[in-house]
Amino acid sequence: MSFKDMTHVIRATSLTGYREVMRELGVSPSPLLAQFAIDAALLDDADALLPMESVCGLLEASSRATRCPDLGLRIARHQDHDQLGVLGLVMKSASTPAEACSIVSRFIFVQGTAFRIEVQEPGLLVPDTVSVNFLIVGIAEGLQRQTLELTLGTSFQAGQQRDPFGKKIKAVSLPHSLGGAIGRYRDFFGLPVYENQPHAALHCDAAGWHMPIADAVPEVSQMIKEHLERNFPAPLQHPVPHHVQHPVLRPVPRMSDRVRVALRPLIGTPQANRDDVARVLAIHPRTLHRQLLAEGTSFQQIKDTIRKELALKYLTETNATLAQLSVLLGFPEQSALSRACRKWFDMPPTHIRNRGKAAGVG
Repeated sequence: MSFKDMTHVIRATSLTGYREVMRELGVSPSPLLAQFAIDAALLDDADALLPMESVCGLLEASSRATRCPDLGLRIARHQDHDQLGVLGLVMKSASTPAEACSIVSRFIFVQGTAFRIEVQEPGLLVPDTVSVNFLIVGIAEGLQRQTLELTLGTSFQAGQQRDPFGKKIKAVSLPHSLGGAIGRYRDFFGLPVYENQPHAALHCDAAGWHMPIADAVPEVSQMIKEHLERNFPAPLQHPVPHHVQHPVLRPVPRMSDRVRVALRPLIGTPQANRDDVARVLAIHPRTLHRQLLAEGTSFQQIKDTIRKELALKYLTETNATLAQLSVLLGFPEQSALSRACRKWFDMPPTHIRNRGKAAGVG
């Protein structure tokens, strides 16, 4: 099975606020959720993944049922950095808009596997801007409008919440007609809104695109880069060129090694679980479990080992707070990180950090 054969998925947190907005508009969300076979309980599960085509269909049908063309934007009002997971942490800590966009665009699959972000520098629609274009691939165009608007609205709000990041956004464009509802869009963004354009996009001030942001957190930004960019798994297989008649056979990597490569960059995200890693490796979760068992290990053991290594590195080489480390390592709360450190190192995280400083590490 290849990635192109797989069903696109999206984080259930993308529907945060959906039920509230539907009720505000006087329509029960339950029948529509049932129509698209979406379990309402999953909307409260931060780790859940939903079929993206079902979510897109749900939003389009809900827009028609409520006669609300800006439904996606209304849902976006209920969302912020938290719904973006580790990508939200990137937006909160990156040193420049360009850096934030570079990381988010590469790892947008964490939010939804059909999402793509393209940067157009310089932008063509608005003078003196950089265009950040949002795209959806593999989903019928007729199902994209509300999901695009929801994604654009949530990204815009996440930027607005970080001053002066949000002030660098100068205009918004959408790939469809807004008709008589265009005033609602202008009210939401507080900016010029251009309809019937090639892409859904945020148009950012070119002069500030590479300028440092005063409230950046370099330590956290560096950890995220290492967490996502440096440890992003390279393709496990490469095609043999046609001109090579007798290619050298490489040993097949152990399943535990493949899991480690795929899992490490996902630590701290909802996708750091067995089923999603199996999806990355294009095998069934039960097959993954059996092969790891045959190698004398388990998914949880590998995950704990990676967390232990990263915890030691971050505690001794950075000044990030324990709350920030808890997020990056995927612990639900700081106390869980403390318990894990006592289990792994027989001491609390503060003692590990102090010993690292005493030894001249970091």
